Amino acid sequence: MLSVLQAHGGHSVQRIAQRVRFATDVEALWYLRQDVMVALSAIDGEAAARRQMKAINSMFKGGLPRSMGPRAHQRITH
Repeated sequence: MLSVLQAHGGHSVQRIAQRVRFATDVEALWYLRQDVMVALSAIDGEAAARRQMKAINSMFKGGLPRSMGPRAHQRITH
């Protein structure tokens, strides 16, 4: 996360980078992903931000409880 954020300047990006830097555990970093995504989207656009976040998201595999992973949404049919 820090390497992606360091490529960009600005006060808001630096505040998020500071929060990432001082995160105390993997769970805290997991929840900071949304803030990183918003910051990257504002700078590079949503498509570029999603590409960058894909690599970041893959780093969390095996590091979080299953309940914290991405949820698969199922269609409800009657």
